Amino acid sequence: MNALSKLQEKNKIHSKHQRNASWSTVWTFCILSPLLFSYGYEFYFSVIKSIEIETIHPSIALFGSLGFGLPLAAMGDLMLFRRVRKLFLLIIVEAWFIWFWVVNPLSWLAFLPLIPAFVMLQLQLLKIKAGK
Repeated sequence: MNALSKLQEKNKIHSKHQRNASWSTVWTFCILSPLLFSYGYEFYFSVIKSIEIETIHPSIALFGSLGFGLPLAAMGDLMLFRRVRKLFLLIIVEAWFIWFWVVNPLSWLAFLPLIPAFVMLQLQLLKIKAGK
């Protein structure tokens, strides 16, 4: 019986690692979604609609989306919300970023959601330090 309980614990640990890996894939896709959207937006207007539009250079789009997504992901990883709520908030914030980064080129306004995320993290910092 002892061997079976050990095997059951190993299976639980393995399934937990598998769930974490699948969530990591979702987070990575969400963080890179502004870059993918900018490429799709440019492709749609230049190839399908044959309209020439002013878009930002792909390297600037890459650095901008990583400069927004990586700090947000780091702060979101530390926040004490459930995964589904974190994902919902991330989708809302990424939609904000995409709208102001790609569609309306207002880059200063696109980075605005980093401020409330930082404030929420600072408010939860006491609970995080307490280990709850």
